[in-house]
Amino acid sequence: RKEAKYSYSDIFRTWCNLFHCGGECAEDVQVHLRPILEQIPDNSVPSPDTLLLGIKELATENTEVVSTGDKVYQFNINDKMNDLMVKSLLLTGQLEAGQSYDFDYDNQIIAHDKYDATRTYKKNTGYFPGIASIGVHPVYIENRPGNANVKTDQAATLKRAYGVIERNGLIINRSRFDAGSYAKDIVDVISDLQYLSQIINTLSNSIRKIKISIFVVKNHSIIFRYLWVNYYYHYFRRRHVC
Repeated sequence: RKEAKYSYSDIFRTWCNLFHCGGECAEDVQVHLRPILEQIPDNSVPSPDTLLLGIKELATENTEVVSTGDKVYQFNINDKMNDLMVKSLLLTGQLEAGQSYDFDYDNQIIAHDKYDATRTYKKNTGYFPGIASIGVHPVYIENRPGNANVKTDQAATLKRAYGVIERNGLIINRSRFDAGSYAKDIVDVISDLQYLSQIINTLSNSIRKIKISIFVVKNHSIIFRYLWVNYYYHYFRRRHVC
């Protein structure tokens, strides 16, 4: 069998160099950046076709997820790549095994016009992946279509995210979420994992703004740390609320 000319290290390094140099797609390597990247000592620069083939080999098939409202969504779950991401953070010293960290989870719209783009709640099209992070470092990414409700199967997503973190020897001190995680099955997952977790639920409209901070502890009890309600001035005057 003929030995491959390029390794996955070459592919990953070229993708990183591509984006750091302002490139947007694989073809930019050939059109704009190859002469520059080849000046780096011992740096092998694959062709755009090889870059895309390497990424395709690491891809996983979509998983069909059915919501409680019987809507069918296509999620993409890639445990190996998420595990690689955490291992890379450990190898480069950006995270340290055995240390305690705060865990954050949110969904982030990635706007685009590709063939599988769906309309998001912000009226644009794109993906809506769930992203877990420690500080500024992403530690778990699970892709979702733009029209997926953030609560759909989020409990299972969090189990996978915590699993990757635990397998790599990281310790979670606290978990933080926004209102998109305010559901019983999600809270149960957090509580079952025995993490002191904070869910911040912010509701706002033209009348009032409410911010609720909930702490979930091991025995499933929920303690309201504070409830802050700020009514607008005209609402005070009209309703005589104080």
